[in-house]
Amino acid sequence: MNPHQISDAEYAAALAAGRAEAETEIRAQAVRYVPERDAIEVVTNRNAGFLIPRQWIGVLQDVPTAELNKLEVWPDGSAIELDHRDIQISVHGLLTAILPAMLPSRTIATLFASRGGQATSRAKRISSRANGRKGGRPRRKTATV
Repeated sequence: MNPHQISDAEYAAALAAGRAEAETEIRAQAVRYVPERDAIEVVTNRNAGFLIPRQWIGVLQDVPTAELNKLEVWPDGSAIELDHRDIQISVHGLLTAILPAMLPSRTIATLFASRGGQATSRAKRISSRANGRKGGRPRRKTATV
């Protein structure tokens, strides 16, 4: 059997893709159980962290508290795990699931809208230039009393 071998170019491209993903995704650097709050603390690659009540994480609800000290972070930071129980939890999935419970929906909508408004694309650049040639955005009409 001939195993698949990758070229140096494929290897370099995969490394670059992994680095780019690590910069854009939130990854865990550390995880620990906080018994005083019965919560899981996750420290991220951006030196920020969050506490999640254990009852919000379904797969950890029935795990004895003594075992929660064995939580570990995957080497790439994309998940936390309790290996001896075969429990793996995606950091991205965890944040996606808990954010609506932590923040009011209006706040989340505002965050996403502001990110969307900052997006750039070829179509936006073309449209902006065309509007600039026309004199820019029309001024708002103010009501006169």
